[in-house]
Amino acid sequence: MVAGKAYKLEQSPLYRCPSVHKLASLLPASLKALEEMANKTETLYRDIEKKKKDGSPRYVADPNPALKAVQARLKNLLSRIEMPDFVYSPRKGRSYVDNAKLHVGQKHFRLLDIEDFFPSCTQKRVYWFFQTILQCPPNVAALLAKLACRNGALPQGSPCSPILAYWAYCDAWNEIGCLAKKQGYEFSLYADDLTFSGLIVHEKDIWKIKKALVSRGLRIKASKERSIINKGAPITGCVILGDGVRLPNRQYEKMAKLRYQLSRNEGNTTKARRSLKGCEHQARQVLS
Repeated sequence: MVAGKAYKLEQSPLYRCPSVHKLASLLPASLKALEEMANKTETLYRDIEKKKKDGSPRYVADPNPALKAVQARLKNLLSRIEMPDFVYSPRKGRSYVDNAKLHVGQKHFRLLDIEDFFPSCTQKRVYWFFQTILQCPPNVAALLAKLACRNGALPQGSPCSPILAYWAYCDAWNEIGCLAKKQGYEFSLYADDLTFSGLIVHEKDIWKIKKALVSRGLRIKASKERSIINKGAPITGCVILGDGVRLPNRQYEKMAKLRYQLSRNEGNTTKARRSLKGCEHQARQVLS
């Protein structure tokens, strides 16, 4: 195995990890420290309030340094395992722009979004992944699941939550990926966003996809479900229009407002300049 390269699941150091003592040698903590953290994970986080794009509050659970180091190591190990080609996030080397570009040239787009994704990713499913897919003994799987979860689910803010949210439901993603391939659809998974495209994406197939998710405790957010035919489709921060990728109109409007603010020397110009620079970088990514 080559450091930094993706390898097959069976080559992972976590695969069939024989004991909690061996597990401790893979993670940056003693077995005693791991067990102490696992038994009091609820107390090892600091809740931070952040703002969503719409201004509503979003709470992020920030683990303490020791637990964060363990979770970061776990993320590193899991991120090296090969994933199907339809996975765009969490995946090193791929971006939201790559995710959108996969669907360029298609006629019909179906956009699905998992509701409350991290809170819906249960400790039971995380345990299932470690015990069934990685074939760890029950005590190893249980210790790993406790270290990764808080209050019975993956916490938003943990370094390993995004990658584990994928692996904990890898059977569902693979089932959906096989269905999409069989029907000739393009399918991409970007965190909790599922995008399907083709000449026509049949409703009966979307029903099967929803059934695969619901059977595993996940549900689609109805307010974000979209069916778009022969017009611009907003896909992970981009707009697919015809044979190209465009910026959403809101991005052009935001850049125009920031430039106007800077031309008038109004408000926090340092923040505005930094924000404009970020927007311009995003525009270059999308339009290149």
